[in-house]
Amino acid sequence: MTSSDPRDGSHHQVEGVTYFALVGSQRCGTNFLRELMNTNPQTVVHGEILMPYPLPNCWHNYVRTMVNRAMPPVYAKDAIDLVDDYLVYLREDVKRGYPGKLGVLSAVGLDIKYNQLRFIAPLIRDLEQKPFLVDYFWRRNLPIVHLIRRNTIHQALSLAIAAARNVYHNYGGKKFSGKVTLDPDELIRHAQWVAREVEVFRKLAGGLNYLEVFYEDVADDCAGADEAGRIAPDGKIMGRIASFLSVPNEFHAPATISKVINRPYSEILENHADVVAAIRKSEFKKLADTV
Repeated sequence: MTSSDPRDGSHHQVEGVTYFALVGSQRCGTNFLRELMNTNPQTVVHGEILMPYPLPNCWHNYVRTMVNRAMPPVYAKDAIDLVDDYLVYLREDVKRGYPGKLGVLSAVGLDIKYNQLRFIAPLIRDLEQKPFLVDYFWRRNLPIVHLIRRNTIHQALSLAIAAARNVYHNYGGKKFSGKVTLDPDELIRHAQWVAREVEVFRKLAGGLNYLEVFYEDVADDCAGADEAGRIAPDGKIMGRIASFLSVPNEFHAPATISKVINRPYSEILENHADVVAAIRKSEFKKLADTV
């Protein structure tokens, strides 16, 4: 499937299915957007397939089936061929897992976090080169949906509270009734890390087939859904995503997942005043009143 042309984008589409990547950092809302995009009749987005989950479609289980090729891949061409074949495998897996979309599927997405972009790499690769997957996106002209939270402090709080509770997703609609105590300095450090990672990926994404999306706009579109859960076609962002991926502008607010943090921060944080005070002293001081 590999062409000698270093920018041959023809293979990002196989039998009418366009592959794309949903890229962001932890707790930026990719899981929610993935559930939302999966309500589209022609779209399927896989979860974090680069994580070692016990699922056959995850990368680490797929490569275990390789018996007739060098593993790990030695050169860039070997890695490109391997990822090409993996995407075909994922397309077939989608056909098995989503029979209701068989025959109409046109977009298959991969949820990939910033710190997973170096997970797949050939053995021979120079230190100063971009992560292999970024180079692969460029070579194959894969559409990139880059999800960001405007409120970096909310993202840092989401990670800290989820880690303190060991609850990362809420599929049962349960209300969080307890309280947690956070280290304000650690919270600021994480917010700083998120901000740096966003800027690094923006630079890496130069030249990519790229759409930047804000979580807050996705949430607003869902909040404006009608009684049947249908998202208005003229909302803030979902119509742009549909156009970018060439799929119908038909989405429903996901009924399967709820917010993990579903009470005011003042009721959740035992040391709320200390956290707000630390934010006011940081470069994120404009966000202090949102906590």
